[in-house]
Amino acid sequence: MPHSAVIVCSDVNMLPAACCTLLSVKRNLANAGIEFLLLGIDLKQKEVAEVDNFGRLHGMAIRVLPYKTPDTGLQARGRWSAATLARLYMDRDIPDHIERLLYLDADVLAVAPVDQLFALDLQGKALAAVDDYVMAFPDKAGARQRKIGMGEGGRYFNAGVLLFDWSACRAKGLFARTRDIFEERSHLFENNDQDALNVTFDRDWLVLDPRWNTQTGLLPFVDRPAIFHFTGRKKPWQATVPWVHRRMSKRYAEDLRNTPWASFCRQPSMAGRVTGFLSHVGKQIGGLTRLARMRAYFSNS
Repeated sequence: MPHSAVIVCSDVNMLPAACCTLLSVKRNLANAGIEFLLLGIDLKQKEVAEVDNFGRLHGMAIRVLPYKTPDTGLQARGRWSAATLARLYMDRDIPDHIERLLYLDADVLAVAPVDQLFALDLQGKALAAVDDYVMAFPDKAGARQRKIGMGEGGRYFNAGVLLFDWSACRAKGLFARTRDIFEERSHLFENNDQDALNVTFDRDWLVLDPRWNTQTGLLPFVDRPAIFHFTGRKKPWQATVPWVHRRMSKRYAEDLRNTPWASFCRQPSMAGRVTGFLSHVGKQIGGLTRLARMRAYFSNS
């Protein structure tokens, strides 16, 4: 098996969630040789120490890679945050011995064994990913692809879970190419670096089963999710946790209980739970046509 690592990028605001993401993968790995990396965006020494302490508390080693936004990235600041841009530059900090890399957003949790991802045959591709939910809506997907300069008829992936042949990415300079694309076209991009990555890897990525990146809207259609991706503005650690993720909120609270980050989790009140359930039911009823289209697409992916 190639030398492999899992990486999450995070600034101080998402640091507790990012550490929980890495911990969730560790709990669902039989292979003890996988490295855990955190690209720490402008973190202070105290915050790096908190990451180390979190790792020790949970019996794992998290290597923090210090990251400062390069000058070329600073030119795009204002519209794009440092956290948004960091993923485009992470190739500069990944250790040279890493051959396979699993990138995860900080709003992701592994909930089932993930070992097979690190042994997966990528069939000559440098990337494997899951379709973004937009693919269930051909008109919308096509309009997005045309706007950002992708070819007709391709697929568009969600960038919250990305499995890279990192050796190939390095050898082909794929991240440098993505940065060039971002600088040329960022005014066309509504989905941050996800759009830039889709242009770089257009028609050159392996499609994974949606269980490996079960975006919130896909939950009704995915059997046995392995990786949850809490898409949308409301997250499990917030008091406004979506009803479908109410169980996950307890997991975050438990993992952060004995850390300085315990207050990161805001549990909803009883009234909030009721409101959340009614909102969930309303969305289900109000979006039946949308749900049917998504079910048709992702149940057959």
